Amino acid sequence: MADKSIRFVDSDGNDVLVKVQDNGDGTYSQGSYDSATPTIYNVTLTNANTEYSQALPANTRKVAFRCRTANAIRYAWATGKVATPTAPYATLASGAEWAADGIKLTGKTLYFASPSAGVVVELEVWS
Repeated sequence: MADKSIRFVDSDGNDVLVKVQDNGDGTYSQGSYDSATPTIYNVTLTNANTEYSQALPANTRKVAFRCRTANAIRYAWATGKVATPTAPYATLASGAEWAADGIKLTGKTLYFASPSAGVVVELEVWS
């Protein structure tokens, strides 16, 4: 008997995960509700080729980010990788979005830099 989850949006617009227990006879018992709270961060990369960071809240379940302007950005999960590009880092092309869902992160920080000054990274986090 495996536990299952059903994801929906409640009347307040919150992402809700309902856990259910498979009873093995074609029925399910309701488990707990696991609501997620969205937070939007705007990280301004004031200077070109300078590292900026955003700490993620505990129990982050979804992360998505994009550049507000038509610029490429570099990002990494470790400090010291993006200002002067040093592996491992990744590049997000102009007009693209990066997202990860179904994750559970605690104590993590994202690091950003851009070859252009004044770039704004829009970061949406669900925790």
